[in-house]
Amino acid sequence: MLTPDRPPPKDYYQNNCRTLLGFVLDRYAHLLKAHQVSTLQTYLALSDDGQRLFARILTRKGLCIRLDTLDYTEVSDLAGGLKSLATAKLISINPHGPADVVLKLMRKPELLSLMGNPAGKRTIRKAELIEGLLSGRSDRQVLRAVTGSLSWLRVADEHLWWLVRLLYFGDAQQDWSSFVIRDLGLIEYEAIELKAVLFCDPAMLAEDLHHRYLSEMCSRLDECPALVTELHQLLLAIPSQRYANARRERTLLRLGKWCERTNDKNAALSIYANVAKYPARERIIRILHKQGRYLECHIALEKLRQSPTVEEEILFADRFGQRNGGFQPEVWELEIDHASRNIESQALNLLHELGEIQCGYHVENSLIRTLTGLLYWPAIFADIPGAFTNPFQAGPNDLYFPDFATTRAKIISTIENVTSNDQSFVEHVQSVAKAKMGKANVLVDWSMLDEVRLEQILCLIPASHLRTLCGFLIRNLNSRRAGFPDLLVGYVDGGYELIEVKGPNDQLQPGQRIWFSYFARFGIPARVLKLQLAKVTS
Repeated sequence: MLTPDRPPPKDYYQNNCRTLLGFVLDRYAHLLKAHQVSTLQTYLALSDDGQRLFARILTRKGLCIRLDTLDYTEVSDLAGGLKSLATAKLISINPHGPADVVLKLMRKPELLSLMGNPAGKRTIRKAELIEGLLSGRSDRQVLRAVTGSLSWLRVADEHLWWLVRLLYFGDAQQDWSSFVIRDLGLIEYEAIELKAVLFCDPAMLAEDLHHRYLSEMCSRLDECPALVTELHQLLLAIPSQRYANARRERTLLRLGKWCERTNDKNAALSIYANVAKYPARERIIRILHKQGRYLECHIALEKLRQSPTVEEEILFADRFGQRNGGFQPEVWELEIDHASRNIESQALNLLHELGEIQCGYHVENSLIRTLTGLLYWPAIFADIPGAFTNPFQAGPNDLYFPDFATTRAKIISTIENVTSNDQSFVEHVQSVAKAKMGKANVLVDWSMLDEVRLEQILCLIPASHLRTLCGFLIRNLNSRRAGFPDLLVGYVDGGYELIEVKGPNDQLQPGQRIWFSYFARFGIPARVLKLQLAKVTS
């Protein structure tokens, strides 16, 4: 464990790096190329100074690092450490490369000095200085001029170090700071025996990396619109594993939405035709209608109506072209003089002022997700093949997959049998909350329980209602994890209500409307509070 007011042990970052690389070599060496395995083994064979310095370098942000910013007490010989890393070809000192990356390392006075400190340039922005230095000069010329006043390093084979992070964490967004956050006690993870790997063979890894690359290219369409056609063609091939296919579907949707935004409706239609995920069919119908292709629109709408894949499609079919079509929740209107930025807090204050409520909390999606996470904790962290592949997981890999609940049906059924009466339900949720307090669970928002105590929620909402809502959500996490009402309020008479707050120009989203239809079916008290601006009379 780390202590906030004390420096970490000298070997702290070194040991983290050794742990990560040992994990990757043990489980995924067969997925890596020979030279990549050799590079990782080269690091493990370095002296303590070399390992400690490189471990620190890996925690730094950016492609390049100024040498004069390297100052670590655990490294006894910085110059020797740098030399050993360069000899091992783990870093390059003052390498050739994009000059703008190096210039961004420089401070404004250094850039001014590089330009000869021209008169009247002190008020110019740093970005403009860099642009001026790059103008009319090659990268090599700029770097030659910089070398006299600045030394920098660049990690060699950056892709490899990105890849080992991905193989360890299973998520390219997580990094070395995860160790620090855990060891400071800010997050505690469930101790789960890791029996599975995220990627079984090189083809599976290559497929995943390919679709990550296509997703990244999709985010750069504004820079290079000509990528659209090529990206579409590359995304037509359906990957063999479901994680890559889920990413492929998301990327196709982004591609189609980009085409809509740039008014290339025909390209959008072609792209959406290859997407099974919602809202592809809805977008097709809307585009056909806008283009005046009403017969095709009608045929597509009827097909959707006859074989909907998600409830949003049912709602869309009921409402498309039908004003006030589909389920209409109860709406409560109140006048306001102005709409504040925090419309939910404004609504709570107004309800208190009117004497309508005894208590109220802004809980939104955190309420039902947290209670579901507590109730079904054993199912969420069950030992299911492939569910957990690294020690920093707050939930299983398949949590939001449609078959999450069916693969854990026996565990879920056992939990529901044990908590089938009100007392056992309350005791179970309370005991799990006490035993797991603070542990990472992607569904549980512990900060919400700091603002509204669990006991208050359990007293306010009948256990039968909570069992119904949590049982529904655990079976529909892939589609219903958002859209829950903003407020939980308690009335003077002891009743409660879930309230979705809408400002003067806001409308219910499809997912919110679907939740309200379920509230009506389950007998859950809920309504929409519409805050309307008071009419100005002359």
